[in-house]
Amino acid sequence: MLKKIMFLCTFLLMLSGVSLSEAASNKVTDITWGVNKDNVLRIVIECTGRTEAKAVIKDDALLVTVDGSLKSNVPKSFKVRSDTVGLVSVQNNDNKVAVKLPLLRKLKQGEYKLFALKKDPVTKRPDRIVIDIANAQGVLNTNKTVATTPQVTKKSDFKISGGIKGKKITIDPGHGGSDPGAIGKNGTTEKESNLKIAMKLRDYLSEKGAIVSMTRTSDVDVYGVSATDAQELQARVDVAENNAADLFVSLHCNASTNRDVSGMTTYYYPKTNYDKVIAKAVQDRLIKNFGLDDLGIRQASFYVNKRSSMPSVLVEMAFLSNVKEEKLLRSNWFQTKMANTIAEGIEDYFANA
Repeated sequence: MLKKIMFLCTFLLMLSGVSLSEAASNKVTDITWGVNKDNVLRIVIECTGRTEAKAVIKDDALLVTVDGSLKSNVPKSFKVRSDTVGLVSVQNNDNKVAVKLPLLRKLKQGEYKLFALKKDPVTKRPDRIVIDIANAQGVLNTNKTVATTPQVTKKSDFKISGGIKGKKITIDPGHGGSDPGAIGKNGTTEKESNLKIAMKLRDYLSEKGAIVSMTRTSDVDVYGVSATDAQELQARVDVAENNAADLFVSLHCNASTNRDVSGMTTYYYPKTNYDKVIAKAVQDRLIKNFGLDDLGIRQASFYVNKRSSMPSVLVEMAFLSNVKEEKLLRSNWFQTKMANTIAEGIEDYFANA
C-alpha cells in the first residue's frame, strides 16, 4: 500500500540546463555509502552526467529513481551498517535506475533528503546523486552545506631543520565517511586502508617526538554533512593550518582500470623549496623497504598539496585495483611496515633538509 507522502524531493535539473537526451543517456557507474560523525547515512550514486532523480517512501521502503541506465559492474545489492537501512537493492528498468532502501524504522518528515553534486574538475569526482538519511539520534542538516565553516587561525610558519623532535605534523587519511575512495576487487575500501595506516603512522611519529594532528581518526567526512568536494578538502588543509603544522602528509591508495598496474608514487606541488625534498625522502624509503614498482615522485596540482602553506606530500601507497597489492593493503604487517617506512622518510627529511 502506498503510504501518504512523508517527504518528497524531486530534482528539476532541466532548469539548470539538463536536456532530456542528457538524462536518458546517463549511466550510473557506482553506488557507495558511509555514515558520518552526525550519524547520517549517505548513499552516493555516481553518474556520467547530470540527470533527474526523485525519492518517495513506498511499501516501507525509501525508493530512489534516477534517469538513465545501470553500468553492468554496479552491484545489484549490498548491505550497509545503519539502524535505518540495512540493505540496498538496485534495478534497471525502462531507462531508470531504481535504488530501493527497505526501512528498519519509520522515517519522519525531514529525516532524509535528496540532492545533486556537480562534477568537480579539481578532485575529478563525477556528477552524483546523494541521499542523506538521519539514523536514530542522527542530525540531518536542512541546508545543502554545513552551517559553519572551519576557521583558519593563521598560515603556517613552518620549520624544517633540527630533527623530527618537536615538529608539528598533520596526517590526512584520504577519503572517509560518504567517500570510500577506490574499492578493490575483494571489497577493500581506500578510506579504511588509509585510516589504518595513518593511525599507525601517528604512533610512530609520536614515538619519535613529533607533535601529530589528524584530519580524521574515524570513518567520517571531515567538513560535515553535504559538503562540496572543495569544502571537504579545504577542511583537511585547515586542520594543518590551525595546528601550525611544519608538514602535511596525505595518505592514499591508487587505482587503475588496468589491474596489472602496480607500484608506489609520492606526489608534491612545488609551492615551497621543500615539497620536492620531502617527496623524495619518503619515496626513497618506500622503494628501499618494499619490492614494489617505483613510479617515482611526481608533480601534481592536488588540492591539499597546492592549498597547504607548509611542505606537503600525497603518498599513493599501492594499487587497490591490483589484486596482489589489495591483499597487501589488507594485511596488518604491510600496514605496519608502510607506516614505519613513511615515518623513516619523514625523519630523514627533518634530519637533512
